[in-house]
Amino acid sequence: MEQYIVVKDAGELEHFIAGDLCSLAEVFHPKNEELPFNGFSISHAEILPHGSTIPHKLVKSSEVYWIIEGCGTVFINGRPAELKKGRAVVVPPSAVQYAVNDSDQKLEFLCIVSPPWDKSDEEII
Repeated sequence: MEQYIVVKDAGELEHFIAGDLCSLAEVFHPKNEELPFNGFSISHAEILPHGSTIPHKLVKSSEVYWIIEGCGTVFINGRPAELKKGRAVVVPPSAVQYAVNDSDQKLEFLCIVSPPWDKSDEEII
């Protein structure tokens, strides 16, 4: 197998507003490019100061939030978990989730989804 390197910068990725109202950019997704893996996808996410996502769930996929900057709270099936720089939080399949940024700075994080995120797997509540 040929070796190759894939490098991306979050600041150069095209962000869009996802169904849960989060600003999102797909960093690595096996549907978009040839990768040496296909079991997960990674997206870069941002929630503006005093913003939030709306309740939603991934029916079949698990998700990990890895916090890069900022702080806030994620609610998973109604239970709060603090979000802060360096923290990772697991959201199990079919769990209703939403995140709140109650600070004055942007909340920036990675979303690692396995199996890879698919729009048909996401339900807005």
